[in-house]
Amino acid sequence: MIRSTLTDRWQTTIPAEVRAALGLRPRQGLLYEIHGETVTIRPDSESLMDLAGCLKSDRPAVSKEQGREAARRHVVDNFLGRDT
Repeated sequence: MIRSTLTDRWQTTIPAEVRAALGLRPRQGLLYEIHGETVTIRPDSESLMDLAGCLKSDRPAVSKEQGREAARRHVVDNFLGRDT
């Protein structure tokens, strides 16, 4: 069994084993479910803002026109069965 202690301000540190098992990150929200005398703690689901920056790339961004042209070529090549 894994233990932690409450401080005088009702705070506790989540043990490393629990953080690793739940894949917790700093400042992540937690959900508590009470079942009689048992409490289940689980990570709060990610919001859209939690995903900010997850698609960073070393490649420079393309212009809107370049993106549209690439999308048009993809549709023509893959769905219309024609070459450009």
